[in-house]
Amino acid sequence: MEEALGELDTLYPYGSVLVCEDSISYGSVLFCEDSIFKAPEQSELPYHKSLFTGHELQVKHRDALARTSTDDGGFVFAVCVVLTILMLIFTILRRLTVKNVLLSSFSDRHMNVLIRDSGVKNDLSLFAIPLIYYASLGTAAYVALHDMLGEQIYGYADMALFTGFLLLFSFLRHMLIKMLGVACDERETVKLYTVAANLFQMIGTTLVIPATVLAGYVDVVFVWVVVAIVGVVFVMRLGRGLAMVMSRSRGSKLYLFYYLCIVEVVPILIVIKLISQL
Repeated sequence: MEEALGELDTLYPYGSVLVCEDSISYGSVLFCEDSIFKAPEQSELPYHKSLFTGHELQVKHRDALARTSTDDGGFVFAVCVVLTILMLIFTILRRLTVKNVLLSSFSDRHMNVLIRDSGVKNDLSLFAIPLIYYASLGTAAYVALHDMLGEQIYGYADMALFTGFLLLFSFLRHMLIKMLGVACDERETVKLYTVAANLFQMIGTTLVIPATVLAGYVDVVFVWVVVAIVGVVFVMRLGRGLAMVMSRSRGSKLYLFYYLCIVEVVPILIVIKLISQL
């Protein structure tokens, strides 16, 4: 180390800093503070009030916090895959195609052809469609509760709870509609009304399942897409069914029309009333 080449004034009030040039480090400059420099007085140091003065912070979490995760291990995806497989098996067994279902949903002539070719003897021949449809809605409700609202009741059992409630509602509504058909002597009309409703539910199922997967693993905002799909299916199903009732029923068509409107609309109004009170 060569001797000092000069002095460099600094901000220190006492003394200066020697500048040394190290020939080995290619001319790099070293700032060496001499140990004989007098330390500054404590009163001359800047004073700042501590942010913690007058505060007493208590330790609340002494143990390691568990890492929170919203991953369900693919549970929702697995359920959607099972529902899709069941729908495919049912459509193959009943020889249903997308074209026939779409045409039959809006045309009486194509519906008669579908009933003949698919062997639909009564409205219970398509019982699997509402089961799969409301199971998919129960899955979407499970995603909405866990991912959108951040709540849970019984964990994974919530999906079965929602699905069971929807299936019970569907069964009670179906039995009430059947009783209306018997009371008004319009069994055949009610059969076609139910078949048309099942076809629209089949269309809704093909849209609800992928939207539920997107809501669970892409963005929970797709739950509102499911709500929109359900609303459109309901309006189209109700409009198509009531049009069939008005065109096919005999003298009691007005009574059956009014009763079906009550059965279909009143539960929706009750649900809206309950939600508004939350």
